[in-house]
Amino acid sequence: MVISVHDFETLFRQNYERLYYHAHAIVHDEDVAKDVTSEVFVNVWRLRETIEPSTVLPYLYTSVRNRCLDQLRQSNRQVPLMQEVLNDLEHNTESDWNEYEARIAHLRAELNRQPERVRRVLYLRFYEQKTNQEVADMLGISVDGVKKIIQRAFAQMRISLGKKMLKFVPLLLLSCIS
Repeated sequence: MVISVHDFETLFRQNYERLYYHAHAIVHDEDVAKDVTSEVFVNVWRLRETIEPSTVLPYLYTSVRNRCLDQLRQSNRQVPLMQEVLNDLEHNTESDWNEYEARIAHLRAELNRQPERVRRVLYLRFYEQKTNQEVADMLGISVDGVKKIIQRAFAQMRISLGKKMLKFVPLLLLSCIS
């Protein structure tokens, strides 16, 4: 089955942002994440006659992950926690990806329920990769205050997301914060 122009446009609109955040969570570089995500979609377009529409979402995530890992290898950067998470994601089936997507949606809802201050701390700490000290200085609070805010937010999300996804919370946060 061939992916039509309309189907491709829909696929792109619905998935570009989340794949970009997925890439950014791995490479920690906006430009590289944009390039990787765009390259993956270009490749899907080139392979539109051979890719099965039912497997395109896992293909997208796997392609983004692999290209990001290639980028990290080329730049000799190491991200141990992300490597562990990515290794776990490597063998996911389509139903696993659907569960992952549902958890991202659930996490987005959880983040939206958090007070603005908590969302700001999480954004600065995990998306902008500021240190606890930098976040504290920027927001005019103590380092211990930053740590407590993060600990409470993670505790709430761990309860909400369940133990199975406990180690995915940092990756999911990076995928969801915008």
